[in-house]
Amino acid sequence: MTSTQDHAGPSNPREGWHTTTLKIPFHTPQHAQIAKQAIEVDKEQNAVFVHRELDVEGDTLIATYSTTTIRLLRLSTNSFLSSLDLVIRTMTSFAPDPQDPIISDEELERIRVEANRSTGAGGSIELKGDGVGAGSGEEVK
Repeated sequence: MTSTQDHAGPSNPREGWHTTTLKIPFHTPQHAQIAKQAIEVDKEQNAVFVHRELDVEGDTLIATYSTTTIRLLRLSTNSFLSSLDLVIRTMTSFAPDPQDPIISDEELERIRVEANRSTGAGGSIELKGDGVGAGSGEEVK
């Protein structure tokens, strides 16, 4: 004699949940991976009602959210986008776009000379790059 066991609830535990997928492109696969690692340390507060999956495909971060209500989906994705904004602004400061050219010392010197020339004479601030910390510009009298 065989017995069958009735399963309470739907066959798919997230059946009927509201789902959205966000795809965020980055400059490099490494940047996408850094963003994923920075965001995934923050666990969802309502893990019973909100499920989040973060994946990286090439240079794209993929975030998939499933929630029991549309309101939770909106709140969860808004929170994710707020965290992502902070991560992207931080990466912009500390991990620049690899497509941006690296300016040579000679180019910086040319920019300095041109900036000093364009300020005119008298009472302006001359840009002097002595290479010793910030604030090395002196007021010209």
